[in-house]
Amino acid sequence: MTIIEQIGRGNLLNSILVNENVRPAMLIQPADYNEATGKDPKTKSIVEAIKQQFPKLLSSEDYQTYQGVILSKSDYNGQEISLERMGEILGYPCYQDFNQTHPEEEVAYSISVYAKQANGPNITLFNGPNITLFANVCKDQSALEQFKRFAEEAKLALDKEEYKGQLEGMAIDNVDVEITETIPVQVLIARIIENKKLEQSELDKIQNILFNLGFSPELQLYFMDHFQYTNPIHKGILLDLIVRFKNNPLLAFAPLQDYPKQDKEVGEITQALEKDLLDLLEKTKQSTVDANSGNKMSRRRRKKLASKRKTMSIKGLGSS
Repeated sequence: MTIIEQIGRGNLLNSILVNENVRPAMLIQPADYNEATGKDPKTKSIVEAIKQQFPKLLSSEDYQTYQGVILSKSDYNGQEISLERMGEILGYPCYQDFNQTHPEEEVAYSISVYAKQANGPNITLFNGPNITLFANVCKDQSALEQFKRFAEEAKLALDKEEYKGQLEGMAIDNVDVEITETIPVQVLIARIIENKKLEQSELDKIQNILFNLGFSPELQLYFMDHFQYTNPIHKGILLDLIVRFKNNPLLAFAPLQDYPKQDKEVGEITQALEKDLLDLLEKTKQSTVDANSGNKMSRRRRKKLASKRKTMSIKGLGSS
């Protein structure tokens, strides 16, 4: 098994960046692998493989409040680490915004740094060329230049000859920055009630809500292709789902991976709910109403739906 197969493309690139001091640390979140701690088999094997390839990196897991395994040249065991402090450790430019952003009340910006793979054996239909290195939620775009400088430094590090063997022929064409506007739930609700045509960022918000409620890509695609945003019954269904997302009782059990029996049961209930929703939406379609009044999902968004995994994320923090 190759190192890329063992730890994944994103973990490998981030390991190089930490090893080169471009990033101060990275985070391996067991929840990404349906596990709870770094002692669970998949997470443990990934951490051990990274440390074998990059022996200067230390792993820290004995800290509070636990968020995953920190890989860095510094030891963070025994420390109290808040979410804001974790962002600082991971090198997020907007870590200080964590307690200043209110995603359900104010517009914020998710800024991602990604590497674009030029070639190699790891690009498939559902495993495209873009590899997210990290994402950070910011209250505005004032830190954009810091993200761009990081991208430039990352490209130089990933191009070093000494890592060619580990990259196994995977060439990085570029490292770039992407900005996504995050729409508050209350703003989204108001626009739906007022029958306003939704912008692409607002459609993306709806997709994220459906995804985080555990619905399949098939249901998300239905909302983009056939959902009627000016149909009163359809609007009522969507508003109910949005309010359920905003006040999700399952957050008391996050991460659900810690409750495997309940996680499975929730999945089965969600599948049954989805089936009933699709049936109800079809039965209440109006022939005189255009789906989404002309709003259509972008090709880029369709590709993202095919590769998403069901994970519980932490506000303002990425998984790397």
